[in-house]
Amino acid sequence: MLVVHSAASALPLGNWRLPFFVIAADFELSSGAPSRMFWDGIESAALFDAALWMEDPPPGKHFWRIEPAITGGGAFSEGSAEETPFFLHGDLYHEARYRLLRIGQALDVDTRYRYDDYYPAHPDRFARGRIEEAFLQLDWSNGFVNIGRKQRSWGPFPDRSLILSANPYSYDAVEWSFCGGFFEFRHLFAPFSVFRSGWDSDNGEEYDRYLTAHSLNLFFGKWVTVGITESVLFTRRGSFPDLQYINPASIYSVVNTNQEGAGNLMLGFQWNIHPAVESISLRGQVAIDDFQVDDELVTDQEPMHWGVDAGIFWRDPVRTLTLRHLLKLEFTYASPWLYTVSDENAGRGERYIHGGKSLGLPFTDGSRLRLGALAVPGRFGACGVALSMTQRGGNTELSSWRDADHTPGLPFDTGDPAERRFAIGAEGCLYYKDYLHLNGYGDFGWIRNRGNRLTEGYTFDPAVTVAVSVHFSDCSIRLP
Repeated sequence: MLVVHSAASALPLGNWRLPFFVIAADFELSSGAPSRMFWDGIESAALFDAALWMEDPPPGKHFWRIEPAITGGGAFSEGSAEETPFFLHGDLYHEARYRLLRIGQALDVDTRYRYDDYYPAHPDRFARGRIEEAFLQLDWSNGFVNIGRKQRSWGPFPDRSLILSANPYSYDAVEWSFCGGFFEFRHLFAPFSVFRSGWDSDNGEEYDRYLTAHSLNLFFGKWVTVGITESVLFTRRGSFPDLQYINPASIYSVVNTNQEGAGNLMLGFQWNIHPAVESISLRGQVAIDDFQVDDELVTDQEPMHWGVDAGIFWRDPVRTLTLRHLLKLEFTYASPWLYTVSDENAGRGERYIHGGKSLGLPFTDGSRLRLGALAVPGRFGACGVALSMTQRGGNTELSSWRDADHTPGLPFDTGDPAERRFAIGAEGCLYYKDYLHLNGYGDFGWIRNRGNRLTEGYTFDPAVTVAVSVHFSDCSIRLP
């Protein structure tokens, strides 16, 4: 049976509906890419009330619509680095569709940009905002072509990815996809802006930076999806980009490991498997940075940098319960030098980052383990509880490899004690008609070595995050 690409409208991943969409994806009731390994936006899902989702227009209908939203809230914790815990966020999304053509734009304004060192504009301005999305897309039954700026996550989870995620500020790219009866292929190419590129390299703006990535996923109904992803961040000094990397059919691993082309290669594997029972799914992604073939060269003697993000999800395990519920166990690990490169390559701008933030997870040198239970008691909300343990070392995406006591070109241990935190928490989200949304999380936590500074034991570390959104999504105009 041929599974075609959904041509439905999609809202930015930064939209207020994201908590609901993530829950729907955990239940595997969300729409989107046929392989469910690409998340370009929030689309309708068969969970919660239908009024919550932006209505998908019938094929061939032409329209223009707009949705404004204002979100206010606060994040309260002992270790908050912000001067004030309160924030105000506003966004405005509008979209026009005519036949197979779709044009969208999202404006984002947030008071928290004042405290963000990586905000790519004027942090001293009263109104601190950016264009989160601005794209033109051509859809057809088996794929699409997208030109412009769009947030995305490549992998089994809509809110994160080890390879390409919505963690960095969005960037302009050319992206296209093609889907057949049992496979889905996607290719992306992005020339990164040199504006303040000193964040991304150690020697300023001497090199032009480019990102290219492609992914092939094979799926067999709802039971098995497996795929492989390759991405390369490469640089050139004022010359045309390397066609070996732009070529969507090229095997980047071969090109990179045989030194045919220089760049920071990221190799990924992803899966979503149901082991004989459809209600249980094993989902995950593995990333391998600096893939090693042998150790004949000094630069090949470094340990392989890698990460894993995996989970076990069990839908409705208690059959006697009438409400929808879910149990999940998730584990994420990023090795100390994931996304980083040696000092020489950092000088060439090959860190796997954009604007100072990694293109994948928002952290490296850390791990987190989470056991959670989730319930959807009605059509307008959900609640859950969780146990979590996190660990964070002293390395970041911008850490240097310099160390005179070690072999040049190899990473070294910072010696900083790992920050550890154990927490018992609860979360919930509630939707009221078409105007109001409430989302909150709170936990009782205990932390040790806060900020990677040695302490004698654990200290009490409670945390609460609350957000309230006011939105209006009924404004649309039918086009002739």
